[in-house]
Amino acid sequence: MQKFLTPEAIETAKEIALAPVNHVEILPSVLPVVLGAVVIELYFGKHSSEDLGWNSSVSNAIIWVATGASLYLTQDLGTGLERTAVLLLLGFGIAVGFLDFFHIWPKEVAFIASAPTVVYVFAYMTTVLVRTPLEIGTETLKGAGIFAGTAFTGFELLKLSLTSQDDGLEFD
Repeated sequence: MQKFLTPEAIETAKEIALAPVNHVEILPSVLPVVLGAVVIELYFGKHSSEDLGWNSSVSNAIIWVATGASLYLTQDLGTGLERTAVLLLLGFGIAVGFLDFFHIWPKEVAFIASAPTVVYVFAYMTTVLVRTPLEIGTETLKGAGIFAGTAFTGFELLKLSLTSQDDGLEFD
């Protein structure tokens, strides 16, 4: 664990988290992802009895496709690693969207792969890695892992802090 949590990896995680503040030019790319993540996590925290449905899973996969396509079409993907990251994001979005759309895999797997936290955090990280001067390498990937773990934990704590609302309204 100590080899993973190096000072450079921790610093990189901070850079990823603060990228929109330090590189305001990426705001148009990351703002929809950040707002979407926060609103969806707040929603599922407030309405804890609701489950992610197939339609939401397909919609979440579209976030990966749209983010990947936007990066591919608007950025100079000079290094092979940046191009690979964008193509992986696009590929995951297409594959997960296809599997969700046709209900090909078990819903338990689909709902984990298409969970808002997973989708939004990875779309955000890919955008930051492509649109900022961060060099993709071992320490950067460790930092991205630290950021992802921190984001997942933060969203879970945020949801736990909300009082669940079961308003009793049923719309059939």
